[in-house]
Amino acid sequence: MSEFCYLCGKPMGDSRASGDHVVPVALIARNQPKARGFDYAGKLPTHEECNNRFGPETYMVNALELLEFLAGNNGHSTYQHRTRPEILIQAWDASKLPNFTERVLSFFKLIDVRESDAAAWSEPEFFRDKSRTNPTRDALHVALSVLTKSAAALLIKRKIHTVPPTWQVYAIPYSGATDALDFDHLLGDTKPFEAGVKVWLHQLDGGPDWLVLYRAKSVLVYLIFVFGHHNALATLKEHFPEADIHEFVGTAINDLLTVGWHKV
Repeated sequence: MSEFCYLCGKPMGDSRASGDHVVPVALIARNQPKARGFDYAGKLPTHEECNNRFGPETYMVNALELLEFLAGNNGHSTYQHRTRPEILIQAWDASKLPNFTERVLSFFKLIDVRESDAAAWSEPEFFRDKSRTNPTRDALHVALSVLTKSAAALLIKRKIHTVPPTWQVYAIPYSGATDALDFDHLLGDTKPFEAGVKVWLHQLDGGPDWLVLYRAKSVLVYLIFVFGHHNALATLKEHFPEADIHEFVGTAINDLLTVGWHKV
């Protein structure tokens, strides 16, 4: 396994190796590797170019902050434009998101109007050249891709010990998770990687498929990694009939950046 890049699935060859942390360091506030009561996942080899393609994982932390903020009831309100009802305006208290720099606002396609005249951004023309956004959806997709990448790395390093030739993953993400959510009684005692960061790995019915529950701060993601041929989607829809189920299919984890997710 050490001779292959887990992100593209190709041999390392003579390329310059870059060790990628299995659990993103952006999620870990403590010193690594050893800390009493906490787990450590280590690194997996990657091509330097593959590792850099995922960009700054700090955006994932911003996405988690944003989801936690939007899941609460304080600091944000949604308004319908009085003359153009198809325009919905979501107003936020910027003081609740102190880490959102201009760069972060731009990444999530958010508009800073703190220095603008209220009369100007109240007119429909102000929105004419602006991209329509869904902050909850966009933040969830950012967090989902990085956490799925980490879950895949954990599976490779600890369970399947190989880089699969293809990936099929179903995901059911939830925002608003808390430390009170714990699955040790169902899936076995598991140490956290950090306060609020915990992952459970469970082989389904002794077959080739794996369930990964990934809790990162306020987000909990149910991930099914399908390596067999049974209809995992039908099973998910049976057990989670009201949930939004997302599917990723690709030849490499890197495809999360291009193919992405779609609802099924």
